[in-house]
Amino acid sequence: MKKKILFTVAGLVFLTVIIGGDARVSQARKQEEEIYRNIELFIDAMRIVHDQYIEPVDDKTLIYGALKGMLSLDPYSAFLEPEMKEELQIETKGEFHGVGMEITLKDGIITVVSPIEETPAWNAGIKAGDKIIEINGESTKGFTTFEAAQKLRGKKGTEVTISILRTGLPGLKKITLVRDVIKVKSIIEKTLDDNIGYIRVRDFQERTAEDLSRVLTNFNRNNITGLVLDLRNNPGGLLTSAIEVSELFLPKGKLIVYTQGREKEDKSTSISRNNLQRIRHKGSESLDKSIFISRKNPVWTKPIVLLFNQGSASASEIVIGAIKDNIKETVTVGTKTFGKGSVQNLIPLKDGSALKLTIAHYYTPSNICIEGKGIQPEIQVELPEDKNIIPGEADDLQFQKAVEVLKKIVKNDVNG
Repeated sequence: MKKKILFTVAGLVFLTVIIGGDARVSQARKQEEEIYRNIELFIDAMRIVHDQYIEPVDDKTLIYGALKGMLSLDPYSAFLEPEMKEELQIETKGEFHGVGMEITLKDGIITVVSPIEETPAWNAGIKAGDKIIEINGESTKGFTTFEAAQKLRGKKGTEVTISILRTGLPGLKKITLVRDVIKVKSIIEKTLDDNIGYIRVRDFQERTAEDLSRVLTNFNRNNITGLVLDLRNNPGGLLTSAIEVSELFLPKGKLIVYTQGREKEDKSTSISRNNLQRIRHKGSESLDKSIFISRKNPVWTKPIVLLFNQGSASASEIVIGAIKDNIKETVTVGTKTFGKGSVQNLIPLKDGSALKLTIAHYYTPSNICIEGKGIQPEIQVELPEDKNIIPGEADDLQFQKAVEVLKKIVKNDVNG
């Protein structure tokens, strides 16, 4: 095994020298020699563990363990074994097995981004910001997001007990959840009094933009005069979906979002679909940007109020930033968003596993990266901490405020 890998690395060194030319030979050789030494170190360690560890351990287990350690670069990068990769891809289609909450690693602690409505987590009262300290009695200290997610997932009907830490509660609170099939309908809509429309976008799946476009078209046909767009507890999803959703509201030619990576060449092309217009930034060779511009005329051009909260993250923050920065008449209501401004790419490997790798940060049209900062609403409305409020219902104070504001805007438009 060792000889095979070392010969491969030596071949890479030789190839680099030939291709690089005289001007780059010295630097390339130094880089490859460093890689050679580090891989040799890894192989030596792997051989020692394989030969001397108290119990037999197979090579794949050792390599997978090393890859997991390699990808613990930030809260969002991870090495996914084949089963985890499949589950992640299933989630983007709107159905998976588990307890129904989006989690992340925040300040080194597994933290709930948002519970998904009408799921075991939601029904048990899990809230955005809850810190998961234990899963089935095991401390989550040192866990990656995917390690925690793997322990939370499981077959329908099985139980998992978590211990959470919540601001305002004394000590840990234990909650036992019964796993279920989590089906997420991306779009929920209804018509309110005075011809006001309400749309809740729960997450960003493959079909979200298509479904939303259909609803907005029906609203136009029915002479709906204004829209409350609710992105609360929306943990994100596909970047491409967020861009397509933004296009439904923005005039052609408006900047939606740009992603900036490490190198001067565009590294985010692999996350964009062919139907998205990608423009290389021409201002500075030191910047690696993919700039996404709205290509279509908007489906919705009437007044809009954006509703968001601490559980609004990632792709939902892209949509919030795009609409808020481009349509100055937009009013925002709720509480500050989560603040996840990084882009992950899913890179498949030969054995069915994959790397989920942070490749860029995204920036709003006003050139703000909200990573760790979030977006503040113009009108701050807090909700009671003691229960989960069903969005769009009578006790939803944020919803009621958004409707009140929208009705005033519509009335002013009608009166000229």
